[in-house]
Amino acid sequence: MAGPLPEKCLDSIRPIMMEKTVSPNWTIVPKLMMVTIAFGFFVTISSPQPTFTGKVQDVSLNERSERCPQMLAKERVRRAIACTLAFITPDKTDNFLLPSMYSATDLEACLNNSVLAANLSELGNLAFNTQQLLVIKRKLGEIYPGGLPQEEIKKLGLIITVYTIEDISQWKIIDPDVVAAAIENSGTAEAINILKSHYLKGPGVLNATALNAIGGATLCTATEVRLKTIPPTEFRKAKPLDISTCTQARKDIIFGIAKVAFQDQAGDPNAYYNLTRPYVGGARAADLQRLAARRVNMDFETFKGLNPSEVEKLSALSVRELLGGNLKTLKENENQEIVQCWVNSHTMDEVMSLGIGLQGGILPAKLGIFSLKYLAKVSASTSVKSSSALLSTCVAVMGITMYYL
Repeated sequence: MAGPLPEKCLDSIRPIMMEKTVSPNWTIVPKLMMVTIAFGFFVTISSPQPTFTGKVQDVSLNERSERCPQMLAKERVRRAIACTLAFITPDKTDNFLLPSMYSATDLEACLNNSVLAANLSELGNLAFNTQQLLVIKRKLGEIYPGGLPQEEIKKLGLIITVYTIEDISQWKIIDPDVVAAAIENSGTAEAINILKSHYLKGPGVLNATALNAIGGATLCTATEVRLKTIPPTEFRKAKPLDISTCTQARKDIIFGIAKVAFQDQAGDPNAYYNLTRPYVGGARAADLQRLAARRVNMDFETFKGLNPSEVEKLSALSVRELLGGNLKTLKENENQEIVQCWVNSHTMDEVMSLGIGLQGGILPAKLGIFSLKYLAKVSASTSVKSSSALLSTCVAVMGITMYYL
């Protein structure tokens, strides 16, 4: 506190104050104001001033503003937003009109985090626009700062569409129900592919739910070790999978699982074949021979997907029985790789024994004793209306015979 004023200062003020009291002469007001200001200044400089010898240790607002300026700014904005509508209560969260009643700003102010957390499934099914969904996403980030738990990801519904690829890449989903729900609700093919591939790389079980959600094309990208973890009982319950893009080794593994999964249907040839047909590209020659014995009438599209190395092992009789009524399609598709592989691994006799006009095959080992009987077979297998083709065949046979003589 300042001490008493010096007597000199008081003497200079008294005449003015007395004059103001006795006579209201307003011309002295400016003088009085100047004296008052001077008096205040004198009191201020006379007061003891605190000295700061160190850094201020107040960690309240100053420190928070230095450490988290954006957070403080957001807090101030949020405090400034007031809910001008009714707060959203649990009984309103399944109202399909809610998105039209509350703007993004209203959601920010009127949707409490506790209500959001307890009613996420209901809110995830509503048709909010992008801005509204972003508000909900931000609020979920507040509720789960360490990342969304699996069970909450399952409840997101349409909210998942505003999560970025970077966000989704951080999710560790091992529950097949969760990945199925996330794949179903994702808005982009890229997000779907990320979810599928990440699940395959993780420890999540490949049950029927997971297989249906992932699909055959993505399943073909799994490692062979991972494919072997598919339980046959779950494979049996899954929808048919398109494994046409799989490597041969993967096709072999999947067909092996399918055989076990549907072995109880082996007594019914048609039922067993129809169940295993999507995976028959991994069948061995012995498997194909068993199917041939049951005369399953395999169509050419399925035949084309068989393992060429295994098809080469089939006799002409097995091929005839395997395709049954579809045998003529071999001639119609004789330039296909699978047909050429079989033809080039069997003798001309076997090829011609199919009786469908298919040409080619391995030449007999000893043409030096070429018989007229063999020449008759070659001629008979050639179309009658194609005389030039017949002449060419005869010339070729005679040339080969002369070469070996």
